[in-house]
Amino acid sequence: MTAYYDFYKNPNPKNNKKGIRYHARIVTNGTVSTQNLIRNIHSRCTLTPGDIRAVLTSLSEVIVEELQEGRRVNIEGLGYLQMTVECPDIESPKEIRAESVRFKSVAFRPEVELKKKLRFTPFERISHKSHSNERTGNEIDKLLLLHFHDHETLDRIQFQRLCGFTSATANRRLKELRTAGKIKNIAHPRHPLYKAGETLVQAI
Repeated sequence: MTAYYDFYKNPNPKNNKKGIRYHARIVTNGTVSTQNLIRNIHSRCTLTPGDIRAVLTSLSEVIVEELQEGRRVNIEGLGYLQMTVECPDIESPKEIRAESVRFKSVAFRPEVELKKKLRFTPFERISHKSHSNERTGNEIDKLLLLHFHDHETLDRIQFQRLCGFTSATANRRLKELRTAGKIKNIAHPRHPLYKAGETLVQAI
């Protein structure tokens, strides 16, 4: 088993005099679905897939209940789960009511045993580019104009390949382009298909 990594540019504050720096980050190798987990667990024990699914469902429900009671949940061999909250900035605790305190996230702290097992993971730098090209807004506008010169429409996959983006970056930049009126969706929101917007030509 090998985990792949790549180097990513650090955020560069304006007053940083050290120049460009990079950090290593794991390249996500897909997502394991619940069905795949059930299949893998089933291959290691005598429980049926139905039994395993029932246990996972019950585990999820029980964890939610315990977190809502303000308890920390320990899953042996994995770690600890605990709910976190947030509220507006205040000068005095007397200023805020309970309704203003709301759920923020769930914090996870791995057990020492889990970290020990992961410590011996072999790492290898990924051979192909795993993150997006850096494109200015002007560069993207020019690429879009070239595309629409030969094609009437554009979808997310075409845009992703056109700019050399990951799917997450492509979706984010497409949203920005729609907001700016440079492209417009002519299809269903879940399966968008874009045409050039009125402000695209004006942007160049």
